[in-house]
Amino acid sequence: MKYQRLTTSLVAVLAILLIASEAFAGGFYLPGRGVRPLGRAGAFVASGEGNLNSLWYNPANLTLSEGMELTVDLAVVDLAFDFQRAPRVTQGGDTIEYGRVESSAAPQPIPQILIGGPTGNDDLSWAFGFYTPYMAGATFPENGPQRYTLIDNVGSAMGFLHAAVSYKLGDGARVGLGVQNAFASFRLVSTTSAYTGLHGRPEDEDLDILSKIELSDFFAPAGNIGFWVKLGPSMEAAISAQSPVFFEDGDAELTVRMPSHPEFDNARLTNNTLAASMVLPAVARVALRYVDDPIDIELAGVWEGWSAFKEIKATPNDIEVEGVPGIGSIPVGPLTIPENWKDTFSVRLGGDFKVDEALTLRAGYNFETGAVPDEYYSVFSPDSDKHTVAAGMSWAFDGWQLDAGTAYYFFSDRNIDTSNMRQINPTDAENELATVVGNGEYSSRYFVFGMGVNYMFE
Repeated sequence: MKYQRLTTSLVAVLAILLIASEAFAGGFYLPGRGVRPLGRAGAFVASGEGNLNSLWYNPANLTLSEGMELTVDLAVVDLAFDFQRAPRVTQGGDTIEYGRVESSAAPQPIPQILIGGPTGNDDLSWAFGFYTPYMAGATFPENGPQRYTLIDNVGSAMGFLHAAVSYKLGDGARVGLGVQNAFASFRLVSTTSAYTGLHGRPEDEDLDILSKIELSDFFAPAGNIGFWVKLGPSMEAAISAQSPVFFEDGDAELTVRMPSHPEFDNARLTNNTLAASMVLPAVARVALRYVDDPIDIELAGVWEGWSAFKEIKATPNDIEVEGVPGIGSIPVGPLTIPENWKDTFSVRLGGDFKVDEALTLRAGYNFETGAVPDEYYSVFSPDSDKHTVAAGMSWAFDGWQLDAGTAYYFFSDRNIDTSNMRQINPTDAENELATVVGNGEYSSRYFVFGMGVNYMFE
């Protein structure tokens, strides 16, 4: 029976690791993707006329009637993240203290290449580009107190190929439509426990099962749409929407290192692939803009539908565990784990000040709610309420424009004492042996800096 529960736990590890992939996005579309919008804290929905960054924020603003343009930029995202796990009282009354751990992952470079221009029709413009949302991975000690939720997700990547058109509906309105292909490759490492209750302790390292999931999907169609309207001499409004993105991999690879304890010496998997899926949410944006040279100010609101992320499902592809003494082969069945995340909302205020024909300064502030409830908060889903302060500048000369932007993201510290995050324990059918691993103090901050160049072809 304990080996049968072991097989169940292997699928549970996969499902838990897939949740970790959501940590790159759930509330982790860091506001301000693209160097120029970064300096405005992501307030770029009604603004951005004629700027290629509008591909993501609002394709209606891709009014590139002056000539073909090329934008290339690079941002570096640095995550500072630490966790102090709460002390645990054993059944015998002893108190176990844990050391503080922090991520040692290097800063993550985020590139972007965009191109676009007029079509020959004065009212119709086009744009095409490659980009990825701003995000960064985390690396924690393999034997750390956080290992039952996440050890490493560095090496994961996600991006978009995006084509769009914008059409002017006279002088006072315009509409835009984009089609996307999203692609993703996730690498995620975590640990579960094979503690049986007969010997040792629940978190003994020789009873740990180390698991790695590698999931990829290079064809995930999606799209966005936007509308802009002029309200008066200095006032404008805009709205845009992004469709959900569905990733699916029928052959996600699961690599498992069985416990080092002698009773698991002969246990092995007959196959190592599973069918798995995940979803990135729909996004809606609305904004008001005041523009009166040299001032451009925007107030934007953004909703992301993370409440659609209610559960994780994983289905093994004919996986069995062999080498079980006295039993033979045991099939590994499908598993569903509830999550029940929340929608997120953000308010963004940002603007530009044109000093002269060459120099433009910008700044912004953003507040965004978190997606993850206390019960499911952990080191692979550290998405709390956050404040963002941002600044940037542009320097224009001879058809070139150089951009720089930076932002600091203050995540609210979380002190969790109601966690439902427990070890995945193969011998714990009644959930009596698995320890709670999500309680504790969490602290995370992001720093982003980027530079870019925009060139207009003659």
